[in-house]
Amino acid sequence: MEQVVAVGARLRRPGPGYQPPEGGAAPEAAHRVCAGLTELAAGAWPQAKDRYTDDSFEWADFDEKLVREVQAEFPGLPPATVALALRIWGHLHGPVSFEVLGHLRAQTTNPAKLYHNEIARLISSLGLIPPNGGA
Repeated sequence: MEQVVAVGARLRRPGPGYQPPEGGAAPEAAHRVCAGLTELAAGAWPQAKDRYTDDSFEWADFDEKLVREVQAEFPGLPPATVALALRIWGHLHGPVSFEVLGHLRAQTTNPAKLYHNEIARLISSLGLIPPNGGA
């Protein structure tokens, strides 16, 4: 447990006992991001769906408000697409968070190159072709 707390402190994560506000730390911003990424996932879904056929997501796996909004905006979209949108968010959030918190500069002289490579790999994982053919 001490190691987990130490790692959390180094990464500037909330400390023991932290309780985020109801709805999240920034619910409106999170909603806008999730909505945009759901649109991206929906656009990629025709190419990506075969890569996610083993996902067993159901609408009950997601927040009711999010489900209503996604179903209104993208009728017929399967729940796996929302899971894909959240995965995309995770792929983007990781390198950005590390850069903002200063963790990448100590590890690489070119964080932009790392980020662009991650984006190209993410695009490829969706069955799409990255600009310039890849990273």
